[in-house]
Amino acid sequence: MTAAVSTQTLTRAPELLAPAGDWDAMRAAVSNGANAVYFGLGNFNARHRATNFTVEELPKIMQYLHGHNVRGFLTFNTLIFSDELPAAVEYIKAIAAANVDAVIVQDLGLAKLIHAMAPSLRIHGSTQMTLTEPRGIEFVRQLGVERVVLARELSIPDIQRITSATTMPLEVFVHGALCVAYSGQCLTSEALGGRSANRGQCAQACRLPYELVVDGETRDLGEKSYLLSPQDLAAYDLIHDLTKMGVASFKIEGRLKSAHYVAATTQTYRAAIQSALAHERFRIAQQQRADLEQTFSRGFAHGFLSGVNHQELVNARFPKSRGSRIGTIAQITDRSVIVTLENHVAQPPSAVLRAHAQSRRAGTVPHSPLKPGDGIVFDEGHPEQDEQGGRVFTVRTRGKHQIELEFGRGDVNLAALSIGAIVWKTDDPAIRKRLEHSFSRDTVIDRIPLAARVHAHVGQRITLTLTDDRSSASATWDKPLERANKFPVNEAMLREQLGRLGDTPYELDELTTDIAGEPMVPKSVLNDLRRKAVEQLLANRATSHPINDAEALERLRKDACGTAALGCADAEAQPRAAVPHVTQLTVLVRTLDQLDAVLAWQNELRPSMVYCDFEDIRRSKEAVERCRAANMPIALATLRIVKPTEEGLLRQILDCNPDAILVRNLAAISFYRESAPQMPLIGDYALNMANELTAKIFADAGLVRFVPSYDLNWKQLAAMLSRFDPSKFEAVVHQHMPMFHMEHCVFAHTLSDGKDYRDCGRPCESHQVDLRDRVGEPHPLIPDVGCRNTVFNAQAQSAAEFIPQMLDLGLRHFRVELLREKGEEVAPLLDRYADVITGRAEPKSTVRSLRVLNQLGVTRGTLDHE
Repeated sequence: MTAAVSTQTLTRAPELLAPAGDWDAMRAAVSNGANAVYFGLGNFNARHRATNFTVEELPKIMQYLHGHNVRGFLTFNTLIFSDELPAAVEYIKAIAAANVDAVIVQDLGLAKLIHAMAPSLRIHGSTQMTLTEPRGIEFVRQLGVERVVLARELSIPDIQRITSATTMPLEVFVHGALCVAYSGQCLTSEALGGRSANRGQCAQACRLPYELVVDGETRDLGEKSYLLSPQDLAAYDLIHDLTKMGVASFKIEGRLKSAHYVAATTQTYRAAIQSALAHERFRIAQQQRADLEQTFSRGFAHGFLSGVNHQELVNARFPKSRGSRIGTIAQITDRSVIVTLENHVAQPPSAVLRAHAQSRRAGTVPHSPLKPGDGIVFDEGHPEQDEQGGRVFTVRTRGKHQIELEFGRGDVNLAALSIGAIVWKTDDPAIRKRLEHSFSRDTVIDRIPLAARVHAHVGQRITLTLTDDRSSASATWDKPLERANKFPVNEAMLREQLGRLGDTPYELDELTTDIAGEPMVPKSVLNDLRRKAVEQLLANRATSHPINDAEALERLRKDACGTAALGCADAEAQPRAAVPHVTQLTVLVRTLDQLDAVLAWQNELRPSMVYCDFEDIRRSKEAVERCRAANMPIALATLRIVKPTEEGLLRQILDCNPDAILVRNLAAISFYRESAPQMPLIGDYALNMANELTAKIFADAGLVRFVPSYDLNWKQLAAMLSRFDPSKFEAVVHQHMPMFHMEHCVFAHTLSDGKDYRDCGRPCESHQVDLRDRVGEPHPLIPDVGCRNTVFNAQAQSAAEFIPQMLDLGLRHFRVELLREKGEEVAPLLDRYADVITGRAEPKSTVRSLRVLNQLGVTRGTLDHE
């Protein structure tokens, strides 16, 4: 037998991308029609709590997925620290060898490293990159990114503007849990517990209760306690619109969810996509809705896809899955609970059982809210307390809109229930069983069409050529064909034998024949030719990604060192140069009173620059004038997020004519490089700079200085500073950690009835708000000019004890950030840091004095976490 190979162009339809946290979930995704599955390994992925997979399993995973014509995307979506880069190189080698279709990446330096090592390995920009507009997307394209996952805070008009401005394929989340904070910009877990969300260790502080403190007084919000816990995203009815605008991939969230959830969501969104491709709007069936609710639901909404709606996004009554809402308690007897149904009609038990028996045979769900064996919970509005609930033992109808429920002895404390409590159906064994059945059998849902060509002439060798969407393979029998006595080969026989592709990802589509002389071809020969050609096609698809540059890390590190004023600690060829001894202090202010206090501060360590970060951008021009009068250099801070319609806010900063700009997103970097190439740009913490490769990217982009990622502890910071010029870095030594940065406005949600800035009445301008957590800490809530909210840590974080070590490493730029400090509180705070920086004060005693200054104390913060 001989084989020949040719390549073809690959084109794809819109993709359905499903999650897999374990093997069951992966099978559920594949068996229910996902076009691609994303999954993570035990390290370097943003869902550390998922079961995940091992490096050793990678070849098996990709063989399984490709054997079912499903693509596999590996999540490599955390920040990578300098001392982890060698381990990342080994991961890249294993990923490339296993023929993973794409890696989903957050860290910009890692993206550059992957592209240098294995150019054929596709890179998808994670939602952790916080990409919200075209300029940032084009920025990461230069690093080798070939697809981006958009931030979940974008509306359909926002997405439309992006698709119109870039050719980059776009991936959009359409179902699942919503983080209240922008992905990649949440530092809450890091600030409160040293377990970073940017490292896959989110503690889900957004799902905890908070009290609203308005102007120093606790505000009674009734049953609303979970002020930062959004409802789940469900956009099945928007798939038609998103498809029309050219979205490349629809993504389901849920690597921590069950296989039942993956099966239900994959089924529903596959149906929605098929409707869109048929130019029809999808209408969800009752069964599909029940499946979604029963597998996981905190309540469903469009998230931000239909625009900002601060009243709808957060329900605030509960933080966890509730299932389907059945009704409310109307009466409580000694042995039962009578429930008034909502959107349901009561049916007699015989009808319920009969309907469920019919549904099992038909594969559907009957129109009935409860049956014996279902699980329910009674919602009294206090989910943090022990809630009553259990399995239903008996269901009886009481009129058209009521049912009576009984439970097993001791299962439910009826005395703890109250009239009006909401009844939720939390589990339906029948739904679970049906969904399990959907992935219990191995099946290929979307087969690859094959074109077959057969050359069969009497006296010549028969040749079969099969062509799939990537290549062709030919197989030839080594004996000449003889004339048939009774049954010459024909097209029907060929189609029957060549179409036997059941255990492959293929199906026979086109068949072209060239038959002459009525040849006889044994069926065994046709089967053998088919098997040989298919094996070759599968081998063509299984080729690994070549490693073009195994020494890429070393080369990129040397390149980073080569641009540094100082040599690298591990680069013997470049000895460390003398470190300049001039230290500089910068101060970030948020009010004009704070600015005046800084300008009036008398100290030999006069600030080299003041950063202004104002909610009202109109104050910026006045701030520039005051700094000019005081001969003080000033930089204005950008927003952390820029959407497609917000470029004007970047222009307004430029119109104020500052001396420099503090940039917090990729859009700002690109905008100012184009609009004001001579303007000094300083990169802030929000750029997530965690290793020297990322630092080099931003140095090449023209940033004169940058703040390291707040995710770094001391050891990790020191590792990065040893491999890149430390004079390029600015250390924030005093701050209240910005924890949640949100599109959701708590001011509007709790202090108004408005949906957004147009009808909320702007309570943020007249009230000071804190969110008090379970241990009594009041975390300040601060709005910005884009009507986004940031929750800051109640306690200040001080790196005073680390300043001498920072100086030893070559750091010379130090920043103090103010939050709500009054004007008279500024000078004493700055005095203490100036004394440590200049060596006049001992760091530990300074920290003790800072604790006296700050009513809530200070912590050593993230640098202290090893």
